[in-house]
Amino acid sequence: MPVDYDHLVAFIQGHFTDGLALVIGSGLSTAEGLPGMPALAAHLAAHAHTLSGDDTTLWIQIKAVLDANEGLEAALLKHAPSATLEDWIVKRTCEILVPKEREVMAAVLAGTQTLRLTTFLSRVLKPSTGFPILTPNYDRLIELACELAGFHVDSTAVGHYAGVFDHERSCMGSCKGITTRAKVTVLDHFPRAVVLKPHGSLDWYKTSGAPRRCSLDLDGERLIITPGLNKYKAGYNAPFDKHRDLANDHIKRAARLLVVGYGFNDDHLQTHLVQRIKDGTPTLILTFAASDKTKSLAQQAPACVCLSKATAWDGIAVVTKSAQFEHQGHNLWDLGVLSKELLT
Repeated sequence: MPVDYDHLVAFIQGHFTDGLALVIGSGLSTAEGLPGMPALAAHLAAHAHTLSGDDTTLWIQIKAVLDANEGLEAALLKHAPSATLEDWIVKRTCEILVPKEREVMAAVLAGTQTLRLTTFLSRVLKPSTGFPILTPNYDRLIELACELAGFHVDSTAVGHYAGVFDHERSCMGSCKGITTRAKVTVLDHFPRAVVLKPHGSLDWYKTSGAPRRCSLDLDGERLIITPGLNKYKAGYNAPFDKHRDLANDHIKRAARLLVVGYGFNDDHLQTHLVQRIKDGTPTLILTFAASDKTKSLAQQAPACVCLSKATAWDGIAVVTKSAQFEHQGHNLWDLGVLSKELLT
């Protein structure tokens, strides 16, 4: 494990090879201009006057946890929302996310903003077997970044307006031909990103009792799982269950891991992830501010490096099992900066 800056650079440059799986948390979307959990909590509080009956009482209990600065996830774990309150949270979540997502996407397509993930993906290997990207994020900035970097996006859904969830057909969408190698017939694929969203996506809708993917902004019921206890129950419904199982399978098979903007606060997603890191899977964690939980994981794991913002200057704070140090210079905890400075 790196014990100084030169060893760190060598570790990073050798990390982005075959077998990499990428885990992206809300921190990356926040860095691009989307509201994060604190903003969502504030938005919910500002609209609490629209609640009534038992939901008002339940919200008061949730708000008390928020006021104690324990965060929205912790609040909804302590006080599971009713079905009506959960529907209200989903609507308010979409209400704050969708306009900002549209704003960022418009800037990217106009050429006035470049997504960090696009910069990164443009500089890494594009495996024909598919590059797995696992995320609890609802927004579609990952899909946009992948397409701009030349990747076919395998969302497990086929179709853009009334898409059905069919993992095998979606995978075949990147097939460009058939070749024979050593008398074995194989399918050739365009570069493909397998984007898995076990908590749902803004383009997933429930229509006539079945899940559909539609790229249009509809008024229908969106399929996203809110933080808290209820996600464990909802996570066993389609298409959440398939995305969770596929995500876990990719984590188990990964030769190395890159974790970006993820706080390790979600037991629903990270059970296999944390175990693989502790077992010694080479892992690079990039985050603006490393939580105590993240630092502890990096200190325990035999092959994990955590980079976060330095305390007093531009640069990085590094945490590994064998060393902790800061280095003044480039903000390599930022995926875009790291890509430009260390990946060619």
